[in-house]
Amino acid sequence: MLPALSEPVALPPGRSVRLERVHQPRGAPVPDRFLHFHGPAELVFLEQGSGSFISEAGEWPFSPGSVLYAPGMAIHDFAFAPGERCWTLVQFDPLAVDPGLPALPQVACAATPGSLGAQRMALLLDWLAGSLADDTPEAQVRVILEALVLALKDAFGAHGGRGTGPTAALSPFRPLLQHWERFPEKPLGLTQAASLCALSPSYFSRRFTSTFGSGFVTYQTRLRLQQAARMLATGDLPVSQIGYRTGFQSHAYFSQCYRAVFGVSPSTHRKMLLAGRRSNE
Repeated sequence: MLPALSEPVALPPGRSVRLERVHQPRGAPVPDRFLHFHGPAELVFLEQGSGSFISEAGEWPFSPGSVLYAPGMAIHDFAFAPGERCWTLVQFDPLAVDPGLPALPQVACAATPGSLGAQRMALLLDWLAGSLADDTPEAQVRVILEALVLALKDAFGAHGGRGTGPTAALSPFRPLLQHWERFPEKPLGLTQAASLCALSPSYFSRRFTSTFGSGFVTYQTRLRLQQAARMLATGDLPVSQIGYRTGFQSHAYFSQCYRAVFGVSPSTHRKMLLAGRRSNE
């Protein structure tokens, strides 16, 4: 099994979701395969095409009408067969969904909804695509996203199948991923992270780099900055507090790191987001 790659997925500023529709005609090159993972959760709705959906939790064949789901940070891959391919991709911030709603599965899975469920999802996808294109306010977009989540929960509960041949490329790092999710303000040193994963520091470092595509310190810093960017886009905390809440003890260092990754300071980014919100009102 090839190492998984960390694929950076940037949601539009101030948005909790992005949607992309892809059509590849018959004869077009088959998309390259690569195991990957990213922070946003991902949904794929197959309209044309067949192949296999591969994840840590198993492998599923897919065909027109299939719905594929990968939660944030879950390794997954798509192996398409030759022929016409058409799908809708939805990536969203799972923290943007009302925690009072029934939760989506915690592992990757696939389903083939019944005809009524498929029609409902198609309508919600059209509605979501139109709302994003029309710059509908974020609060209204989240209502559509949550309706889509409910429809998917029904589909996976009634028609979801169990995959075969589970893999475990990311499994040793699950304790670390859980720490990052629960305690974003507490970055770890390499020795601490290795101990948390029950690995020696040298082996942890080598395996982390081959799995995540970058060194531990670089990846952890980028992850904290992504968390900070999400807080800037969705909340009203002062910039200095956002830096502290994502583990940066110095506001100057936080601003320096943020600018190096995103090209603008946190304060400038917040002004851009506020201007975007006003244009939507």
